[in-house]
Amino acid sequence: MSMSEGKKKFISVAVTLAGVICLPQMLISSGKGLDFSNSFLSVLVFLLCFPVIHRSLWNGARSIWSFLMPLVLVTACCLGSRLEALGYVWLTDWHMWVAMPFLLLFFMLLTDGLWGILEDAGSYGKQEQEAAGIKRETLYIFLFFLLVWGIVLLAVYPGFFVYDAQDEFNQVAMRRFTTHHPLLHVVLLGGIVSLGNKIFASYNAGIALYMVFQMLLMAGCFTYILSYFRQNRAPVWLRRAGVLYFAFFPVIQMYVLCSAKDTLYSAGMLLTIVLLLRLFREKAEFFSDQKKTALLLLSLFSMAAMRHNGFYILLLMIPVIILCAGKNCRVKAAATACTALLLYLLVSNGLAFVLHAQVQENQEMLTVPIQQLARVYAISPEVMTEEEKSVLLEVLPREALERYTPKLSDSVKIDFNNAAYKADPTRYWRLWWSVGKKAPAVYLNAWLLTSYGFWYPDAVIDVYRGNTVFTYTYEDSSYFGFETELPGTRDSKIPLLNEWFRRLSLELFQQKVPVVSMLFSPGFLFLVYLSGLLFLMRRKQYKTVLAFLPAILNWLTVILGPTYLVRYVLIFWLALPVLAYVVSTGKLCYTNRN
Repeated sequence: MSMSEGKKKFISVAVTLAGVICLPQMLISSGKGLDFSNSFLSVLVFLLCFPVIHRSLWNGARSIWSFLMPLVLVTACCLGSRLEALGYVWLTDWHMWVAMPFLLLFFMLLTDGLWGILEDAGSYGKQEQEAAGIKRETLYIFLFFLLVWGIVLLAVYPGFFVYDAQDEFNQVAMRRFTTHHPLLHVVLLGGIVSLGNKIFASYNAGIALYMVFQMLLMAGCFTYILSYFRQNRAPVWLRRAGVLYFAFFPVIQMYVLCSAKDTLYSAGMLLTIVLLLRLFREKAEFFSDQKKTALLLLSLFSMAAMRHNGFYILLLMIPVIILCAGKNCRVKAAATACTALLLYLLVSNGLAFVLHAQVQENQEMLTVPIQQLARVYAISPEVMTEEEKSVLLEVLPREALERYTPKLSDSVKIDFNNAAYKADPTRYWRLWWSVGKKAPAVYLNAWLLTSYGFWYPDAVIDVYRGNTVFTYTYEDSSYFGFETELPGTRDSKIPLLNEWFRRLSLELFQQKVPVVSMLFSPGFLFLVYLSGLLFLMRRKQYKTVLAFLPAILNWLTVILGPTYLVRYVLIFWLALPVLAYVVSTGKLCYTNRN
């Protein structure tokens, strides 16, 4: 006997109400906890969610992907809200565990319903036909990017010379190199700045020259992406939105004009993603075009050469590229990917040899264990024996351990004793294991606190607040390194626009605006990518998901890093139009032209 419509609506109301009632468990604050539950917004949320949940509950198509998405979302928000408000996760919090099943059901139905709406509204039909003048439009877009960014450069002149820039420049100026930073980026940055200083007798001019160099590369990269959209008949609205997004979105502007290696690294990754989309679609046709093949090789190389974790991503991508290229193209795919790897090894090792660079320290690979031991020493020293403390002090001096801050490991690991560690690594791994068995919750919280900003959407990026080891400029927010470090000095030509970027970087300015704040959140963009890629898996577009694997692997490496900053996941912003393209245009992108 079929259930009546009235009973169905009653069950839908109960499910929706249970989910809304449990929502505060995902929104824990350090106040009285009445921000949502004692607000009319809870009624609004209920009214907006009920139609979607009712449709999904009785008409939706279930899949494992629509379960995984809410599982990650609910877990991230329940844990992340506690880390943000309290500074720890209490695993015996029964309110959280009781609420989670109701929240999982609530968000699973919402996900199913929203994905169903997306499928119904997807651009699967006839697209705009291409017209003449592609090259002219491409040139105009390229010049438009340079014009907009050029105005911003005048406002923040000579540019955002920050995030290890001073150290990289000093290596070139003093001819004392290390492998701590990728040597290719060190030589590019330091060489261009030094060249500009020699020509114009101004370090500011040298820094600005590097910014112009990077602007040209990024404008070329984004123009290529938009040209790809047009060639594949992407909707006009998406192409126009892409132009405006790349030109005007503040995060893009910040990093186009920032000296950090993350910009060129992420650009290489972005091109890799788009070229893999083309390769997996075109196969033999792709390798018949030498320009595409060469560009894929250079993209893979630059991704590996501009950040150390890019090398490991390249290694993992090689078998994926070979397997997904198709039976008849695997030899060519292997040749291209392996040539990129060989070129990276030749350049990186060749530069290290020629420049007599000292080998990289171990602490960059040991960030999580160092932070875990430091947290135990700082908040639970009673679990450590005197012998364990003595062994710990061999690699981390007491003054470094006393500088422990929950969200940033740099102030501790900067004084890590590499010589002692190299002499007997097993001695210190035994220490880590011994202490961890006695304080597993402390270890877990130590790692979560340096990574939760990458997966919790409401996290405030304030990791440098109160830190005096590296910088004195950060205020309530550490969103972006706004300053121009020596040997440059800020000389703004448009002070009002310069003040705009200062507020975005150092204050909670953009995070106070509902909805808009999420566009600046690494955690929110992580959930956007997760939702988009799971939606593609639901549609069995697995190769498209694999094209985004570099961004996924990058995220997996940075959650094991020293802290959470926008620059570590810059690819989330750069590739956002590409994700929108593959999700919104459906099968059109993945079927062969023939």
